[in-house]
Amino acid sequence: MQRLEFEMFANEILSRLPTKCVARLRCVSKLWRYELSSHLFAIIHYHRMANNPYRKLITLTKSSIDLHNLISGKVDISSRKIISFPVDTCLSNLTILASEYGLLLISIHWLPNELILWNPTTNQFLNLCDKKPRNFFDLREDAVGIYIDSSNDLKILLLQRRMDDVVPRVYSRNTCQWKTLTLLKGTDYDSSLYWLSSGTLCNNVLYFPSPHYWTPAKSYTIAFDVDSETFSKVSIPQSTDVIGRQTNP
Repeated sequence: MQRLEFEMFANEILSRLPTKCVARLRCVSKLWRYELSSHLFAIIHYHRMANNPYRKLITLTKSSIDLHNLISGKVDISSRKIISFPVDTCLSNLTILASEYGLLLISIHWLPNELILWNPTTNQFLNLCDKKPRNFFDLREDAVGIYIDSSNDLKILLLQRRMDDVVPRVYSRNTCQWKTLTLLKGTDYDSSLYWLSSGTLCNNVLYFPSPHYWTPAKSYTIAFDVDSETFSKVSIPQSTDVIGRQTNP
């Protein structure tokens, strides 16, 4: 009962506090740290802060990771603050792939390549690549997407292509485990098919454009329904020349 009462207190009262205050309150006790680190609290806090006119903008350069205040859609240059990345690597090796609820999905493209889920507020991170040789992240060959399912579980979809074979895997933040899905059958994933590294989420569907380098007519988009966790193939309309030749009068 005491824990349930504190959970309600955290979700209704503490979730209205600024992010920096919440980070400090996590040090009060183990109970406070557990509840204020939960995925449910993160979602509630994110939605409350989304209505705040004062937001944060993170920019990544080759020399620093900068944090700016974003006020009414404009960047406050004077508020610049440099933050550190928790993994020891050159910043030029980092690529921001996607973000959701204040979490960043970042690729470290070096040997071995890694996929990092990072919370810039708490500076906590999780390396999503296990030690198996085939399960590292390849920025040139693989694609990723991040989303929230119907149970408010943050998940990451990873499409790994190895030797023209694509294996889709989904990571659950609630269970901290990967599971393998079934991709479309009969689809050509040869080396001339170019992947974009991050998917676009729209109406609970992740879209991965897959333009064909040599034959544009073979281009298509892979659509992933986050509710049913199934894939479909969407054809890309072919462009036509609609610009007529200009003639002199």
